[in-house]
Amino acid sequence: MKRIALLLAATAFSAPALAADVIYEEPMAPVAIAPVASGWTGLYLGLQAGGAFNPSSPDDQGIFASFGNDTPVPGLAGGSIAGAFGSSFDSSFDSGFIGGAHIGYDYQINDFVVGAILDINAMDIAVNQNSFSNTPAFYEAERSLDYLATARLRAGYLITPMALAYVTGGVAYGEVDYGFSTNSPAVVGAAGRPANVYEGEDDWGYSVGGGMEVKLTENLSFGAEYLYTNLGGGDSLTVLDGGPFDGSTTNGANANGEFTAFTSGGDFDFHTITAKLSYRFN
Repeated sequence: MKRIALLLAATAFSAPALAADVIYEEPMAPVAIAPVASGWTGLYLGLQAGGAFNPSSPDDQGIFASFGNDTPVPGLAGGSIAGAFGSSFDSSFDSGFIGGAHIGYDYQINDFVVGAILDINAMDIAVNQNSFSNTPAFYEAERSLDYLATARLRAGYLITPMALAYVTGGVAYGEVDYGFSTNSPAVVGAAGRPANVYEGEDDWGYSVGGGMEVKLTENLSFGAEYLYTNLGGGDSLTVLDGGPFDGSTTNGANANGEFTAFTSGGDFDFHTITAKLSYRFN
């Protein structure tokens, strides 16, 4: 019994010492991993496609007779150039597809992004201006555009690290072609005199607009862009000088040097909306 009592006493005195030697480590607090923001600084290139349109009707074709629009012309239905055409004018804008490629560079400053972009697009749009005489005959002028290039600056704000809203503007160039056709007896046929076509278009203009671009991955972005483009006014015209267009009713040689000009003025302007896919070399 004495041995058991001594053993229990020794155990009681040694237990606190053993407990003092035990070290308890508290678990580490979880570390939050912040998402890495994707940068916008760098070169990019890509493709775009969409449509070109203008909801507004173009200016009507103008008619100018050197001898006076209201001067009586013998035998002409309506009595004069003005009377022969009256208010029989029509104009329209032919919408079409636009698509091409772009290259640009952006530089990010905190939540702001500035940069420059060059693009070139194939397209097929036209302005048609028609007049109709009571001969009856039609006189159609067409100004068409089959490609467009722009050089623009752009500036935007990051709504989120991956979404950019921006405005853009710069110069635009597109070669506007002019053509004229008619079925007037004073122009077609053996007795008619050919039309003299003079093409004068500005071709240079400007583009302004804006858009939204979203990064799908670190290097791939998708966006939509709206632009208004104005290539300036045209000075294209067609001169007719046979029959009533020189103030007489006789086809053939122009004996008195008079003429009637059909003019196609007004700005060649339109709107475009495109979807854009870009690869970024960040």
